[in-house]
Amino acid sequence: MRRIVSNISTQSHEFKENQADMARVLNEFRQLQQKARYTRPERDMQRLNKQKKLFVRDRLELLLDPGTPFLEFSSMAAHYAYEGTVPGAAVVTGIGLVSGREVMVIAGDASVKGGAWYPLTVKKMVRALDIAIENRLPVIHICDSAGGFLPLQSGVFPDRFAAGRIFRNQVQLSKMNIPQIAIVCGHCTAGGAYVPALSDYNIIVRGTGAIFLGGPPLVKAATGEVVTVEALGGCDMHTTTSGTADYPADNEPQAFAIARDIAAQFRKPKKQVIETAPVEAPYYDPEELYGIIPMDRKTQYDVREVIARIVDGSRFHE
Repeated sequence: MRRIVSNISTQSHEFKENQADMARVLNEFRQLQQKARYTRPERDMQRLNKQKKLFVRDRLELLLDPGTPFLEFSSMAAHYAYEGTVPGAAVVTGIGLVSGREVMVIAGDASVKGGAWYPLTVKKMVRALDIAIENRLPVIHICDSAGGFLPLQSGVFPDRFAAGRIFRNQVQLSKMNIPQIAIVCGHCTAGGAYVPALSDYNIIVRGTGAIFLGGPPLVKAATGEVVTVEALGGCDMHTTTSGTADYPADNEPQAFAIARDIAAQFRKPKKQVIETAPVEAPYYDPEELYGIIPMDRKTQYDVREVIARIVDGSRFHE
């Protein structure tokens, strides 16, 4: 294949302006991404501490193999999509290594609106489960959700790929003999209660974990009965009476240690031998991409200049 001949002058004023503009935009994006991942109002973090709950990123550190990569999906989901801020759509999804096994992780972020499900929360979870099905990945659910965000509940359920699709995908994984672990660190209310119930292994943290369709206030309003969280759907009830949960844990670190031990028993897929050609770097520096895209988005540019800095050897058969 012929090598693309570049006509870009990297010393031109226009190139340097574009380069500076793109560097600024990229820096702004990285700051927003970092903020979406780690920055939360102090009151929300204090609430988690008071409830003896860990921040979702700390939970991931306990779950994933130390020093291994985590391929996170859609960290900027729901950015500016709703009134107020809903970082990452109140859920973290991605592929990581747990006890040496590649798994899909779906972790509710209780520091964002109590982990409530917004329409985009649901779509993000469905997308993660679709990827797990397509790639036959075990799934680990870290459950901590207030249930559907009621002011927007009309957008949570009535779509083919809305909340019901979560449960459909869980059943599909079971049909394919792909294991799922649920770690119940907080309340699993309403639709969120089905996630651990449809999982193969269910770990629940004593004192903070709970599973029920309706909590004590709803029970009182509907029947007049006064019942505690623990009696209605807490750790001891589900591990000794209902059988919904399999493993009681005294705290979150213990719960994640149990999950890692379970994952260690999962079958490792056979490695596929794939023949690939030797990798060749582009002839032109990929860093030059910053200077090719115009500052004015209405200005035309030659996309071949972009291709030349992406493909091997900058060769392209058009």
